[in-house]
Amino acid sequence: MLATQHVAQAHATPAGARPWRRLARQPDFWIGLGLLLFLILFSFYGPVVWRRSAAYDVAAMLKAPGPGFPLGADALGRDNLWELMLGGRLPIITGFVTAIVATGLGVVAGLLAAMERTLEGPLMRTADAVLSIPQIIPIIIVQSLFGQNVYTLMSIVALTLWPSTARLVWTRVILVREMPYVEAATAEGLTRTQVLARHILPNSFDTIAACFATQFGSSVLFIALATAFGVGLFPATNWPSMIGASLQYISYNDWWLILPPGILCAALIISVFSMMEGLRRAMSPRLGRGAAIR
Repeated sequence: MLATQHVAQAHATPAGARPWRRLARQPDFWIGLGLLLFLILFSFYGPVVWRRSAAYDVAAMLKAPGPGFPLGADALGRDNLWELMLGGRLPIITGFVTAIVATGLGVVAGLLAAMERTLEGPLMRTADAVLSIPQIIPIIIVQSLFGQNVYTLMSIVALTLWPSTARLVWTRVILVREMPYVEAATAEGLTRTQVLARHILPNSFDTIAACFATQFGSSVLFIALATAFGVGLFPATNWPSMIGASLQYISYNDWWLILPPGILCAALIISVFSMMEGLRRAMSPRLGRGAAIR
């Protein structure tokens, strides 16, 4: 009787649902998701609630935090809290778009290199060549040729980030394809596409999740670095440009211009890393609790 109930329960709970149940028990994922949702609400809905004028106020220039200015005022007399709210939109959008493109390109290149012997050499040598070039150099060259455009910046950052994902995915897929269960699936007559979808990709998910988190953090940092060099984001207020503009005020101890955008950029990166770590643990429980995104 007990055995019958156990079999019935096993059939009632599909195997595909188990990772999502494990995800519900991953505090890393929920902490990261909560922090990311807060940053999204802060950036996209905060300015609707905290309405301030974009006009310059000479009397409030570099005003310290106080009544009316919870986080002080910038060099043009604008409310720094309102500027921070507006400044989160571009980093969030560009970070996710760039990370998705870079990770997607890297995953496709890594899979092709691992599954097609004839493509392995050319793809990996191309990845090595791109990795040997400091990322800031292509950004400076392309932005100087085509102007400071956010789409151009995202494209060149993605094109300089994909090789690291490609090499990691290539290494992981080579290990997975030699596993006995993959060989057994091939012997049973499954096509290469079926083996890829059922076995190789699911067992490489932890590597892909780690790569996405790394690419997201790298894209935000590279865009901030490019902004500091004068070839980054300068359309409107954004956290990287706020960090770059505030560097000249370090000696004046105007901390409210420097720390808040830096903390928010760090929080954005940490939120995505935490989410990907929780998702990775849920999808790959055999890694154990001691494993972490590297």
